[in-house]
Amino acid sequence: MNFSNIFTAENGWALLEKFGEALLILVIGWIFIRVVRRIERTALEKSALDRSVHTLIMRTTGIVLWILLILTILSKLGVDMAPLVTALAAAGVAVALALRDSLSNVAGGIILLFTKPFVAGDEVEINGTTGIVDRIDLLTTHLHTYDNRDIIVPNGNVTTSMVINASRRELRRVSGEFIISYDSDIDQARDAIRQVVREGPMLLEEPEPWICLKQHGERGLVFDVGIWCRTENRGEALIYMEEAIKKEFDRRGIRIPYPHIEVTKTGQDLTR
Repeated sequence: MNFSNIFTAENGWALLEKFGEALLILVIGWIFIRVVRRIERTALEKSALDRSVHTLIMRTTGIVLWILLILTILSKLGVDMAPLVTALAAAGVAVALALRDSLSNVAGGIILLFTKPFVAGDEVEINGTTGIVDRIDLLTTHLHTYDNRDIIVPNGNVTTSMVINASRRELRRVSGEFIISYDSDIDQARDAIRQVVREGPMLLEEPEPWICLKQHGERGLVFDVGIWCRTENRGEALIYMEEAIKKEFDRRGIRIPYPHIEVTKTGQDLTR
């Protein structure tokens, strides 16, 4: 093969011209991507979107812009794009099949970041597991429990499970059951509970507390009690309610029965 026929002066200049144009496209494209990302970053910082969404959008935009720039440069250099696009599509299908579980988690992460069923700091229950949300990544959601254990849940599982958000609403109700003896005064017991609500620093009188004689049980009369508090005070309010009602019952002489067996024997002298 006579290489001199290939690398003629005319071909050389044409090749240099193509490389020059490709280099110019690269420089202009790089500047364009920088400007777009700067504008994008400014717009995202002014938006109400979560930081995790910012990162996702920035990364996705960057990848798409660089792929378009590279394809444009290759096309300018005379590379036939049809086989390349076909190969990329086939590779994409193969990767999608191999990583279908991961892609499911990515899709779940995108759904969580945009729909915001919970945010960092919320107390949530996901498929029976309760914890505080630390962060939401693209693949996983990170929680920690009250005894400081870390929980990592795949986002695909989160979006297909029942999620209970205990922090979304401003008010929560703390509930409990209190049993009094059958010889205790029902009205006194109800008034004692209302007194606790009035004096409780974290308990709210509005909405009206729920104080209901629920059942005539084996041990005594069962009161079902529900008292409202601010969501952030729920743990302390529950502890306060349990302690304060017991103390108020004691102060008023309202007996709380405990399990015991009473044996009565008649017709015989018990000393024998």
